[in-house]
Amino acid sequence: MEQAMFVTAARIAAHLYFATQIAKDLSLTAKNARAITARAGQQAAGFTALTTFIQELADKTIKLAQQVNEVAIQISMCATDLERVQHANKEFIRVKAIGHDALYINSIDNCILRSQQHLQTVSQHFMALRYQLNALVEDTRKQIRFAAVISTMSKVEASNSGAFESQLDVIAANILLAGNDIRKELESAEALLSSSIMEESL
Repeated sequence: MEQAMFVTAARIAAHLYFATQIAKDLSLTAKNARAITARAGQQAAGFTALTTFIQELADKTIKLAQQVNEVAIQISMCATDLERVQHANKEFIRVKAIGHDALYINSIDNCILRSQQHLQTVSQHFMALRYQLNALVEDTRKQIRFAAVISTMSKVEASNSGAFESQLDVIAANILLAGNDIRKELESAEALLSSSIMEESL
């Protein structure tokens, strides 16, 4: 189970890596939009304000994706630790069962108790990390919903920018495309999380 989550965490990290790269492209789109609106001047006054929202969307998405990646790495490390502790605990119990009639066999009870306590602590940490990961992926997905809104607003403002309409129209289309691509990566990450939770419940 934990080994499966180890792999899941790595796959989620990969999806979020791609989401980060797309968000960086979105950041570049914001810079291009600022350059165009600077040339357009008063003709693109409405669009100028939107460039700040585009940049914020990119920055927040990058930050959240990086946080998800950090938690995914922690989960991988915790999954390895949990597997090791579980193995140690099973070995202690196996040794006691085999040598149940040996002299001083009860001296192993303290080791079993400590390993079980450690196992509980690591298990709780593992579960906390997994739910933290789930929450961060959801936060990123909510954040990217704004892409469609910003894209629509951008198209409206582009239509009022005269000779710069076609250039700003491309910017609006790129925002929507980036948002859709990031959402696909997040949906893949969420599907992996849901799958791992279902496997644990079986």
